[in-house]
Amino acid sequence: MKKQSLLVIMMVVLFTCIPVFHSPATIHAATNTTITNGSPSAPEPGYVEDDTYNEVAPELQQAFDDYVDYYNQYKEWVPYETKAATILNKYKKVLASTRKQAYSEMTTIAIPSYKKFLSGIKQIKPNNTDLSTMHAQFIKGTTLQLEGMILFQKYVSKLNPDPTIIKKANVKFTQGQLLISDFNEKIALYNAQFS
Repeated sequence: MKKQSLLVIMMVVLFTCIPVFHSPATIHAATNTTITNGSPSAPEPGYVEDDTYNEVAPELQQAFDDYVDYYNQYKEWVPYETKAATILNKYKKVLASTRKQAYSEMTTIAIPSYKKFLSGIKQIKPNNTDLSTMHAQFIKGTTLQLEGMILFQKYVSKLNPDPTIIKKANVKFTQGQLLISDFNEKIALYNAQFS
């Protein structure tokens, strides 16, 4: 397989497999209330030199270069997303005995990491309008995911949590995931033109 084709496949995998909290999972809180989320799955792409992009059709070269630039900016922020997801997934079942630890790790690790991820992706400046439109949608979805995390943090901060808070968190996670899933479909279609 040519290096350029391998890069395209890796980018499709990254953008389709790394959505923020993409796969449905359940967190059971102390009152058996649930929150929907998931975790990203980020395969490590191999290094591909810039001079391997010569197999893209000439009329698509600029779009491909824009995509590679976008991908390279995006991938540097993925570790922060992964760190936040790891903590959130650690507390799929929150009991009274783990509530304080969940609150502490959400406060000191997960939310700061996810805020850094969101801040980082907001700095990405796509080079064309198609990518800009998709990226704006991704930012909206990611923002909703962060709001869900903050609500979950609020939920585990109380000795007697309010079940309406976890319901609100679920709504935020679901709304964010819908936007992120749509982004993933669009970015996969955008990338398909280079295959």
